[in-house]
Amino acid sequence: MADQAEILRQRMEKHNQLDEEYKTKIVAVLSGKGGVGKSIFSSNFALALNNAKQRTLLVDLDIGMGNIDILLGMDSRYSIVNMIDQRLPVHDVLNTHSSGLSVLTGGSGLSDLFQLNDDKFAYFIEQLQSLKKDFDIIIFDFGAGINESTLKFVSAVHEILLVTTIEPTALTDAYAVVKIVHKYSPEIPIRCVINRYDNEKEADETWRKLSNVAKQFLNKELVLLGCLPRDRAVIKAVKLRKVLLEADPKARVAVNITELAANYLADHLGQQQDTMDNFIMKLRYLFRKKV
Repeated sequence: MADQAEILRQRMEKHNQLDEEYKTKIVAVLSGKGGVGKSIFSSNFALALNNAKQRTLLVDLDIGMGNIDILLGMDSRYSIVNMIDQRLPVHDVLNTHSSGLSVLTGGSGLSDLFQLNDDKFAYFIEQLQSLKKDFDIIIFDFGAGINESTLKFVSAVHEILLVTTIEPTALTDAYAVVKIVHKYSPEIPIRCVINRYDNEKEADETWRKLSNVAKQFLNKELVLLGCLPRDRAVIKAVKLRKVLLEADPKARVAVNITELAANYLADHLGQQQDTMDNFIMKLRYLFRKKV
């Protein structure tokens, strides 16, 4: 009996060592409405993680309306649309930013990735799974709002970053996203970013309102990732077709995003790590059933 226990222990250790290569955090960046700076945040946050020596992939899932490549100042030859339609390997369509950040752009000509036929969607999933050895963090930047199809995809991720602003409509729509996600996937952690505040009091009040209403009506504990001030440097960087952390790394909001990324990584130290296989398995299950 002791010998069998020892054999089992050795097998488990070997299994865990093999799995260690495949630890990948899958993160969805959402917003309740457009115009809150979600994609600007996603691109800068991804770059900050990459600068912190995390192998990071940024995927633009705002299909048809994506602008991640423009924000990063990249001219993308291939996109998700090309990958699916031309059956290209995902490694052939990945783009590399000058910083080393890997990017998969959304492209145009595909109105809804999540309404693909079974064959095309299976290929998309297969290509995602082939990335499991290559990245520590994969960030999916979704379009504004949420619908039944995107909800299935979001329900499979390991964590959600929700971007909102101090505006009442943005806050209302952000809560609507929390409510929908919580209904179907209450276990998924949601971290919030209060963007474009004019003074810290406004940011604190906005966070208090959102967190309190989620706790009171949903019994959902939200986590504050951080607050980012309104900064003209962001507009200047967009006009230059450069990501802010590259265009003006000493700008106040650039420093703040770098700190958010450092705090985010520190919070995850020692926590049980997630796997790409777990994400893929859940994604396949969700798309076989009605949410």
